[in-house]
Amino acid sequence: MDVEPAPQIKWLVEAIGEAPALAFVDSLGGRRIWVPRKAAGSKFARTYGDTLAAALSEQYGGEHYDVPLCREWRAMLFYCQGMSLSDIAFRLGCSRSAIIRILGGRTGKIITRREQSRQDDRQTSLSL
Repeated sequence: MDVEPAPQIKWLVEAIGEAPALAFVDSLGGRRIWVPRKAAGSKFARTYGDTLAAALSEQYGGEHYDVPLCREWRAMLFYCQGMSLSDIAFRLGCSRSAIIRILGGRTGKIITRREQSRQDDRQTSLSL
């Protein structure tokens, strides 16, 4: 999507891709997890998938890993997916005004087009 990943998660996005990294951070952000030294065949790999487990084991094997929240990155990605500001705020656990501050003027730097919600065909356009 051409949204620069947060520095603390960039290595993971490069290793496994944007969508899986977003799903991981979105589901576990803010939690501390134990990362095994060897991911292959572990309960960790069965829970999170082989690719993610291998990337985390390579970086943090045998240690605890505090999954970052990456609110700014997640907000930008959700905005690009066409989510409403209220839905983004709910998903990130903050206020709508916080999302407006997070997005600020940065939405103009997004290269990909934001998916627009479907417009009701019965509604007349207000644009000239």
